[in-house]
Amino acid sequence: MVQIGNKGLFASNRNPELFDELFRQYSKPLFYYAAKFVNDEVARDIVQDVFVKLWSDQSITVKQSLNALLFTMVRNCCLRHLEKQKVRNKYLESTKLILQEEELRFYMVEKTSLIEQELENKLNEVLSGLPDRCRQIFVMSRFENKKYKEIAGELGISVKAVEKQITKALATIRTEMKDYLPLLLFLSSHLFKN
Repeated sequence: MVQIGNKGLFASNRNPELFDELFRQYSKPLFYYAAKFVNDEVARDIVQDVFVKLWSDQSITVKQSLNALLFTMVRNCCLRHLEKQKVRNKYLESTKLILQEEELRFYMVEKTSLIEQELENKLNEVLSGLPDRCRQIFVMSRFENKKYKEIAGELGISVKAVEKQITKALATIRTEMKDYLPLLLFLSSHLFKN
């Protein structure tokens, strides 16, 4: 058994033989102890780090027993490693969720906006082909959300005339956009309310 003084493990003379003897005597039990907390590779690193600190830190002194000191150092290193790992895992998990949400949002917005853009272009094309008065009444009803009575009052025409123009516009849109109608109904159902 190695005998160590109280002043510092290697304070007065740096004795490599003493250090080698300590490493041979304690490294295996310390490794098994560390492996209860962390995986084998990390356990090896922790034990080596403890011995490096033991050799290089002149302020380390043995108060009661070298055995207790070494096991305490290993335990503390394991706990620090686990705490760092916990924080790292939490950060990685939250980052992963954020990235997944952003990716999903990007694809959904991109896909929806392309479909909507195509539908909007086609609808604008169809609307521009309507007679001026018919287009004006349809826009007031469907895009400005005005009631038939309001439109009639603003334009000085009867409610029946407004209904007739809306019916004409819807018929034209249905005919011209028959290939787009299922998507148009799904995305813009408010356009075709009566």
